Amino acid sequence: MKKALVCVLVVLGSGAAATEIPVSDLQQWTSLSYRGIPANTVAVVDGNLHISVNKSASPLVYKLDEPLAVMSLVVKARWSGKLNIPQGAVQGEADADDFILKLGIVQAGDRTLNWLQRRIAAAWIRQLFKLAPKGSGVERINFLSTTQQQNLLGSRRIHPLNDLLYETRIAYLESPGEFEMVYQFEKPVVVLGVWISADGDDTGSSFDLSIERITLNTEYIKPRR
Repeated sequence: MKKALVCVLVVLGSGAAATEIPVSDLQQWTSLSYRGIPANTVAVVDGNLHISVNKSASPLVYKLDEPLAVMSLVVKARWSGKLNIPQGAVQGEADADDFILKLGIVQAGDRTLNWLQRRIAAAWIRQLFKLAPKGSGVERINFLSTTQQQNLLGSRRIHPLNDLLYETRIAYLESPGEFEMVYQFEKPVVVLGVWISADGDDTGSSFDLSIERITLNTEYIKPRR
């Protein structure tokens, strides 16, 4: 069983004050859907957050009780099945915009929705801005994602369809099995919530993802050797 290769920024210290995101209590998550796209099947299995993808896509959103200044994070998970990235396609581009896991860190900011925008915005956008405390807003979702293409490891982009979505590919998944994602932010990020995406609708893929742990740290952490 092969571990994921993980891309990590510079580590400045050790030790961490940890906030565990509840993966064993589905009641604390909000499940959303996209218009015209089948939703994933989500459950808690053996204490882990289990997502079954069958040519489907739907995000899960967790709102923190209060904003948290996060400096690093750890995700432990396992997956099985297959992600069908077409030969010659670039993962994330047209007809290949599916990922085993994109962990979204919802970053606090000044952006808000006015009355008209709230009326016409997609449900997922309205839910995103609901994560901000009254009188504040959202900057963007920092998506930290896996990739099936090793040459994309460490690459970054603003999603071409929406500038609220910023992506960094941090873990290369060579084959199904266990993997760990560890990420250090260059400076503290004020986090409002966590967003989970596991998608197979674009490529007609079916796979299972089981998330054992999501930990947000208020200090830098020392990576395992």
